[in-house]
Amino acid sequence: MLAVPESVSDGGRIALVPVEANQTKGLYEATIESRAELAPWMEWMHGEYCIADTERWIVHSWKAWETDSAFGFTIVENRTGQILGSCSIRVDSPVHRNGSMGYWIRTSRTKQGFASETAALLARFGFAQLGLIRIEIIVAASNRASQRVAEKVGALREGLLRNRLLVRGKKLDAYVFSLVG
Repeated sequence: MLAVPESVSDGGRIALVPVEANQTKGLYEATIESRAELAPWMEWMHGEYCIADTERWIVHSWKAWETDSAFGFTIVENRTGQILGSCSIRVDSPVHRNGSMGYWIRTSRTKQGFASETAALLARFGFAQLGLIRIEIIVAASNRASQRVAEKVGALREGLLRNRLLVRGKKLDAYVFSLVG
């Protein structure tokens, strides 16, 4: 098992903190604040989302850390300690050292550069700590905000994947972006 870091940071505005039970309330509040923005893209954001769903995600994240399959973080603003959202990086193919990442920022803190800082830190962690050589970012074709984040961190848009995502029974085309190390 990979040693769990206290946090991942470059001394900038944010730190990626491995998810912990004591973050449940703050993470839940950030999630509920962002319900309208998350629902179109995230299958897990359903109409009855409750704090127990956040608790389950935290438990799931720790189990994934234990198997070195995925690494979930809470995004914390260094200056205020506010939980800004969450992100994760998954090892999709250990043999080929490929992974994928996802991220979201609470609604009241979007358009401030936190998502691109998050993606850059997560990529650095994936390359340096996980030994990945390729990290993909899969983004719904209609999710321009997330596409801009991928572009800001230097990810290359490689192509459109038809019916790549399924959100509440709706098929969505998605772009695949890649970072290589």
